[in-house]
Amino acid sequence: MKIIYLTDIHDGLRGLKEILQQTQADLYLFSGDIIYKAFFSTDRIIEFCTIQEEMYRISKDQREEINAYDYATRAIRFPEKYSVDIVEKSKEYRTLFHQAAKTMKEKYELIEIIIQKYSTAPVRVLPGNYDIDLQYSALYERDIHRKTFEQDGYKFAGYGGAPILTSGIPEKLAVKFHEYSRNGKSYSEPEDFFKEEQPDIVVIHNPPYGFLDKIPNYGNVGSQGIRRYLDDYSPALVVSGHVHEDQGVIKKGKTVFLNPSNFGAVDSVFGFQPGGFYSEIFLENGLVETVKLNRLVDHKIRLLMDVDCTGRIPVVRFVSQDSEVSAEDFVRI
Repeated sequence: MKIIYLTDIHDGLRGLKEILQQTQADLYLFSGDIIYKAFFSTDRIIEFCTIQEEMYRISKDQREEINAYDYATRAIRFPEKYSVDIVEKSKEYRTLFHQAAKTMKEKYELIEIIIQKYSTAPVRVLPGNYDIDLQYSALYERDIHRKTFEQDGYKFAGYGGAPILTSGIPEKLAVKFHEYSRNGKSYSEPEDFFKEEQPDIVVIHNPPYGFLDKIPNYGNVGSQGIRRYLDDYSPALVVSGHVHEDQGVIKKGKTVFLNPSNFGAVDSVFGFQPGGFYSEIFLENGLVETVKLNRLVDHKIRLLMDVDCTGRIPVVRFVSQDSEVSAEDFVRI
């Protein structure tokens, strides 16, 4: 079975179309952060982010443990309990919120059109922290958040989102990553979900703790619950994204962990990340045999690395002389 895996597409729709046109696979997996911006206009993005953060601050100052949209709704419904300034800001926020949601849904409709027109194989999609819940979108039939499916004898299970609040995204419509610790007790919905389903292939946006989840100058940010699950169970493959900076492939026991890094371009605190990365994954007899790291640059696909995953430790069979990624950085031991 051949899987083509892209993560963190970040509005890279032209590149997505080119991947579907130029490749062949048994299955395409798109894992998280399909969208990057809720508006086409930069000014409107800044306007929405600014008032969203202000609504967060106001609700926090008043010790309201609800999201910004629900707080704004309450202020509009009961204006006598709030200042005129808060009520007016609430009205503005709700207007921009609905405009953002409408624009994002239009983008998902465009992605669905691209998939239908150019894909020759099944396409499954997982939302990230820059997405809204795909059940509200044209991609709902492809959505694998908290869902399973089977293909070619393999059971896939997906859990999307990430445990962070993403500015500029309509927070009430976003996927909730249900994982927390309270009073010395831990709860993790993804851990419970994967334990119940026991898939052969785990598809996640937010990585497990300690596996391809390290942010420079900050440390590991992955899910403790998913890590606990993987300490007890051994799926053939775990594909993740979210942490663009921790690109690589790892093998623990029979399980291969893979983060090819971002496909779409991203501006971040670490600078501009042009992306274009994606992977081809080959499975045979229930195990990962080969992982290829590719990059789409100037409308052309380049093979950067070919990794044999059949042994105890992944072995690089080929690395391009002009690869932007070194074998030592990509293959972790």
